[in-house]
This record gives sequence, C-alpha cells and structure tokens, in this order.
Amino acid sequence: MLLEIATNVIANVVFWLGLGLAVAAMARVAQRRFRGFFGLRTNQQLIVCLSNLWTAAESSRPRGYSISLHELRASEAITRLFGSASFRLPDLVRGLVDAIYLGRHRYDFRTEVSPSSSDDPRHFSGLSGNLIVVGAAARNSIRRLYLQENLVSLRISSEHSDAGDEQLSQEAKYVEVLNGADLGQLVTSDSLDLAVVEKVHDTARGTTVVFCLGRRGDTTWAATEYLARNWRSLQREFGDRPFALCLGFRDPGYQYDYHPPRRLLTLRG
Repeated sequence: MLLEIATNVIANVVFWLGLGLAVAAMARVAQRRFRGFFGLRTNQQLIVCLSNLWTAAESSRPRGYSISLHELRASEAITRLFGSASFRLPDLVRGLVDAIYLGRHRYDFRTEVSPSSSDDPRHFSGLSGNLIVVGAAARNSIRRLYLQENLVSLRISSEHSDAGDEQLSQEAKYVEVLNGADLGQLVTSDSLDLAVVEKVHDTARGTTVVFCLGRRGDTTWAATEYLARNWRSLQREFGDRPFALCLGFRDPGYQYDYHPPRRLLTLRG
C-alpha cells in the first residue's frame, strides 16, 4: 500500500516537473521569436504610435491630441500580446507561461499619440524605441516622417501628396511600390479595401518599426488586428527581416468585424 502511494507521488512529481520543463522550453522559444520580431533584443522599448486627429483650425489651443475609436481599439489588439502568453496553452499553465515569458525581460510598453501637424516629428521621444505605427500619413506624422525619409516600401493612395483628405474615386484607390525591382507598381482591387502591414529596420536610430494602415480607420484597425493575430506566422515566414504586405480586406463597414484578408502583394527585405 505504501509502495503504491509512493509510486503515485513520484509519478505525479515527475509528470509535473516534465510539464514545467516542456512549458519553460516552449516559452523560451516563443519569447526569443517575439523579441526578435519586434526588435526587443537590443531595445526594450515598444511604443504604439496612434494618429493625431487634432488640427489647429478646430481648436484655440496651440497644440492638442485627438484619436479615433478605431485606432484606440487597434492599440488594444497589440496590448493583448503583452497581457497573455503569445501562444495558445491551456489556462491551467498560462500563469506559469506569463511569468516565464515576460518575467526575465522587462519591457517598456506604452501607447502614445503622434505629434500634431504643427510639431516637428523628429523631436518625438518615441523614436528612440521600437514602434508600431498605426494609421496613414495624413494624420500620423511619424508615418509621414518615415515616408519623407524614404524608409518604407509601400504607400497607400490616400498618402500621396496630391490626394488630400477628400474621398478618392474607386479608380484612385491603390497601394504603390516605392522602391526595388517593382518600383512604381500599383496594386488595386474593385472589391476589397486595401491595407498595408510593413516592417522596417531603422538603422540610423537602431530600432524596428512596424506600420499598420488602411485608407480608413476601420481598415487600419483590421490591419493591426492582422498583425496581432499573425505575428507568429509572419515570424516563421520572414524571421527578423523586413517585409511589406499589401492586404485586401472585405469592407468592415466601420464595424469591428474581422475577416482574414487576401494577400495581394508581398515584398521581402
């Protein structure tokens, strides 16, 4: 009887130790991939930079901040990556995984709003850290800065200098390739809303920057949701290298109704 009890106790101890070691090994692999994908190996800051809808014409203040609900929801998608283990495991062991996943590496993760159009974006303190830039250049001055510095490969039609803020005709909705062998190529779609997810290495500042943007706020949210849901598969496909994707989403209709997009163009860094 005592022998059976001792055997069961030993078997349970071995099982839980084995499970703990397996979970720890999985967590370390996922952590290494996560850190590499978002540039956290060399810089422990990750800032979500939202568009600033504030304009001087609509306010008596010299500067201000205003964000859209869609982009606020987009930032929540990224926050989820830090709020739970970044891979699927039973709830029974998720607490253990979270402790291993983030416990040994302290990250400075926060959400900020891009400078207003009257401010110089080069003075934005978030440029010293890795960035996830949400929104197009018309309202996100950090996205506009990277376009001016020729560090991105894809530009959506609403970001063209002649586009302005007016609604574009269906024929004028496109994503343009800005460099490389496909320079000048235009991606269009009659039935899908276009969006861009692009990752670049800012070698001058020593950071990694990921851009998520669409022509409208709902498509920008969908692009950010795509990144949050698919960073693992993107890491497997591209490793830590830059890439640029043109995605086609079914029209969300300003709702939070996510449907997996079609990939219309892939550029590898």
